[in-house]
Amino acid sequence: MPHREGMDAKVIPPPQVLTSEAIADLPVVPIGTVQGVERRILWRDGSSEAGILVVFGGHQLGLHTHRSNHHHMWVLDGAATILGTDVGPGSFVHIPSGVEHDIDARATDGCAVFYVYAPSGG
Repeated sequence: MPHREGMDAKVIPPPQVLTSEAIADLPVVPIGTVQGVERRILWRDGSSEAGILVVFGGHQLGLHTHRSNHHHMWVLDGAATILGTDVGPGSFVHIPSGVEHDIDARATDGCAVFYVYAPSGG
């Protein structure tokens, strides 16, 4: 008898490769009504997301928390203040779920980060 996938079989998404050109062509997804901030979502499933977030100079994302996901950021370009620390290219930030944070570029020319929201595992 041939093997049949059960209803509870895990669905594995196909691999994804995005060139820099493909990323530049992704739509800008607003973050509510926040001005001076844009993001492009690279990948998303029901519990996590990866993307590129840009906070333009003179702006900030605004204080917020993630209730159930850890937030990881890798600074790609520019500078900002995150959790009271000035960060620049190559900096990494991990923010556990429930911790209030902001990306503040009001005193800089702006900042671009690669971010991932990952399930807290609890």
